[in-house]
Amino acid sequence: MIEMANFAGRIRRFVTLQLLLLAVTSVLFFMIYGAFQAGSVWGGGAIATSSALWLEWRRWQAEHGRVQSAGEGLRLLYRTALERFVWVTVLFAFALGVLHLDPLALISGFIVGQLALLLTGIVGTD
Repeated sequence: MIEMANFAGRIRRFVTLQLLLLAVTSVLFFMIYGAFQAGSVWGGGAIATSSALWLEWRRWQAEHGRVQSAGEGLRLLYRTALERFVWVTVLFAFALGVLHLDPLALISGFIVGQLALLLTGIVGTD
């Protein structure tokens, strides 16, 4: 039970920091470029959030699943990396091709979202 509380706390810290960083970035884009670009920042942040949560979900599965050999663990690691790459690519294609979001703002939001992951380190030790 304590482990689940630690997990929830890490996710909460990550999301809080990410929202704060995205809000600051969005305000900057709003002041410099306008409302549409500010909204595009949030789109990039959503892509980063979904990618990070996917990674954390897979990590949790690996920790709480059946005992794996080193080879199975390595395959899961590679499969997760491939899944995230495809997922992020599909979301970027959707955001740019269908929603026509601003590319600079979208990528900036994604980078800021990934920065929150780096700063909080939710994917790591408890």
